[in-house]
Amino acid sequence: MPRIFLFLSAIALLGFIISQNFWSKEKTWEPFYQGCMVSPGASAQRCNCFTNYIHDHLSEGEVGAVMANRVAGASFQEKVEQTVRQAALACH
Repeated sequence: MPRIFLFLSAIALLGFIISQNFWSKEKTWEPFYQGCMVSPGASAQRCNCFTNYIHDHLSEGEVGAVMANRVAGASFQEKVEQTVRQAALACH
């Protein structure tokens, strides 16, 4: 009997994870876009491109960490710098 509950719990957890990863609207997209729009020389087209690029190459958690200024570790910092550099080149 406990195995059945464990199996059902695993299925429920898997369903929750899948629904959060694939069907939830990104919570950092709009704040990131608005932050881009207040920068000097920003345009809606450029900020939309930049925001989409960043969200395509960094996870929701990584974008949240960047926005909260929690970029810890050399490898994560390098990944963020490289992604921002590439986004700036792609969206100029």
